[in-house]
Amino acid sequence: MERVKPMRSPQFPRRQPERTKNPRRVRSGLKMASTELAAESWAGQRWLRLIEAGASQKAQVDGLEYATLGQTRSLALEPGAVVALVQGRLPRAYRVRIELDHFDSERWERIIRAMSEQARYSAKLLAGELPSTIEELFAPFGVHLFPIEPADLKPTCNCDEKREDDSPWCKHSVCAAMLVADRLAHDPWAIFSLRGIGQEDLVEQLRHHRLLPGSGDGSALVYSPHIEPIESLPTKPLEECLDHFWDAASGLAELHLTPERPVVSHPLLRRLGQSPFEGSRFPLVGLLATCYDVVSEQVFIDEAASGSESGSGAEPGDDEADGGL
Repeated sequence: MERVKPMRSPQFPRRQPERTKNPRRVRSGLKMASTELAAESWAGQRWLRLIEAGASQKAQVDGLEYATLGQTRSLALEPGAVVALVQGRLPRAYRVRIELDHFDSERWERIIRAMSEQARYSAKLLAGELPSTIEELFAPFGVHLFPIEPADLKPTCNCDEKREDDSPWCKHSVCAAMLVADRLAHDPWAIFSLRGIGQEDLVEQLRHHRLLPGSGDGSALVYSPHIEPIESLPTKPLEECLDHFWDAASGLAELHLTPERPVVSHPLLRRLGQSPFEGSRFPLVGLLATCYDVVSEQVFIDEAASGSESGSGAEPGDDEADGGL
């Protein structure tokens, strides 16, 4: 038998939820401890500039008050959006969403490849450090890691609060944005989550690209001595060599130790494989590869410099006498 819903009498209309004078307190809400840390941090400062340029003064003041009181029930950073529940004066929390563009996997592949080719950047990134000049890597691709214009952020909220100057920001969205600035101050890597990739995934892909053949500023240098094959050298009976058996061979002074790049980069690291420390987030293999590249590149530079000096005024036999050291 179908149940019939009782009809509500027009004399007793549905009661609307009452707004309290002050925002309803939230137990264990997310709080912004201080604006000083966000303002002093380069990552938090870049995010705060967008709020200051896009939101009205009143929305900023009220939003900051909500952030310091802990009115946010939840906050999540997703690819392309900040999603939050901010408690106001009504019983039900408001749903806040701040959208921004995020990069697809193909674009991230090109960006990470560019990162791997810059030793000074890849070394810091693999060590867990995000340099403040990271935007230099994104400029050739016509994109930015951090939003630069207020229009790059698109906030929405299901509240009925009147916005000033047709601004999309209300105090609830400003509150959520303030917490994002605070998080960026503590962890600048959080911006990567908003752009579509996590820190662990980025580091893993960067480590992988660093170990690919021909990656980096240059492959590790090796010494390839140009000597005659042993089959072509004249042989003597052992009895005739006893007096000078342990002496250095005269041909060693004629070795040409010219640095050359190997066909395969990091052959020793490739043979050793991944780090044996299971469960460790320390990118040992990637850091070693970067160290090898930096040291080897310096050897190549020093070799070129010594070659030019010897060619300018040194005697022909000086380099051979020193053995290239």
